[in-house]
Amino acid sequence: MAQQRSNRVSPQQTFRINNQIRAPQVRVIMPDGTNKGIVDTRDALELARNMCMDLIEVAPNADPPVCRIIDYGRFIYEREKKERAARKSQKTIEVKGVQLRPKTTEHHLAFKIRAARRFLQAGNKVKLNLRFRGREVAHQHVALKLIDRFVQELSDIGFVEVAPNLEGKALVAVIAPTPATLAAAHLKSTQQRIEAERAADRAAGYNEEEEEVEEVEDAEGSESEEAALNERATEWVAIEDAKLPSKTQAAELRRRQNREKLAQKRANEQFELP
Repeated sequence: MAQQRSNRVSPQQTFRINNQIRAPQVRVIMPDGTNKGIVDTRDALELARNMCMDLIEVAPNADPPVCRIIDYGRFIYEREKKERAARKSQKTIEVKGVQLRPKTTEHHLAFKIRAARRFLQAGNKVKLNLRFRGREVAHQHVALKLIDRFVQELSDIGFVEVAPNLEGKALVAVIAPTPATLAAAHLKSTQQRIEAERAADRAAGYNEEEEEVEEVEDAEGSESEEAALNERATEWVAIEDAKLPSKTQAAELRRRQNREKLAQKRANEQFELP
């Protein structure tokens, strides 16, 4: 027989049961799921006791409230089982990184686009991280063209959630999967296709899992270049502080200007700029 329950609703308990039910009449659902109709609460309680079960208020806001006749322990077990199944079917969206450089070749760019497509098809977001080195940051228009091309290649399965913006020495953008892509992410056929494409790229020498390692290496390279620039700037300050004679100072200034012009010329040749 069902155990006697306290009239007080505990903080963890979300359903009124047995004598905790306050409505004078309720709509009763039988253990087999049939609708017995509206009956007095006393009669419903008596019916539940005769069946050695509990009367549980499952829809308190209905008029009248809806109650089920079922064993309370079994009711809680079934509810928790449904919640576990619902959590298991939910897809946790992750943010996957794809590292780019202004000098990324067409060959490697094709691999990275395919990796980004797999990330989106699996239901994840893609964070494009295009890192600059040295004076490359002065040619952001070249980087923007590269990111625009990347976005166009993914436009059928994703959309730009965060537009390209400069974060330190990196141009960053986020692409999210479309609702249709998300809906198809859990399909077995989609997962099999993703694994087949990933295996093919690995066989060709590209491993998408190494993207984060590349990002760390790029960051270390940028820090080294920044330290070198700071060191050169310190040298120029030392030259100024030494108060060199005017002729020597002028010569140093000319040499500095020549070096800057040569560096600019090389950068323009690298990015094929006029």
